[in-house]
Formats: sequence, C-alpha cells, structure tokens
Amino acid sequence: MKKKLNFWSFIFSTIWVLLFFIVSSTGPIVYNILGIHPFVLLLCVTMLTFVTGLTGMAGMEGWKAMARSFSTIILTLGLSALLAIVIFFGKLLSY
Repeated sequence: MKKKLNFWSFIFSTIWVLLFFIVSSTGPIVYNILGIHPFVLLLCVTMLTFVTGLTGMAGMEGWKAMARSFSTIILTLGLSALLAIVIFFGKLLSY
C-alpha cells in the first residue's frame, strides 16, 4: 500500500504543477462556478499530496522510490510556497 501511495503522490504532484501552469496562463475565469479561487483549491490538493508523499516515504525500497519520494516532497513544497505567495499578494492587491 505504501508503495502505491508513493507512486500516486508523485503522479499527482506532477499533475498539480502542470495544472498550475494551465490555470496561471488562462485569462479571467468565472469563479462563481467553483465558488473558490482555483489557486486556493490547488493549494489544498497540493498540501494533501504533500502529506501523502510524506506517508509514502515509509514504503521506500530502492533508490528509485527514494528519488520519487524526494522529488514529490520538493515539487509539492515548492508549489505550495509559490501558491501561498501568489494568493497572499493577490489578496493584498485586490483591496
């Protein structure tokens, strides 16, 4: 189970990075459909992926799994920090 968790957290972390680039490159989006800003939603799922990546580190067997776990942690931490900065300054500039 932990091996699958490690693998899927890596897959989802790369999907969230790609989704960040897609959302940030699109124009104005109607946020009434979702009810929440897409960056906030992306930050929530990125943090969830970070937690699953940490729990997936228990199932590391071999150097490939270790590299996958550490890249998951680095991707999700970097994306979370970037999203937090974008959300923070976006809220400051919207007032």
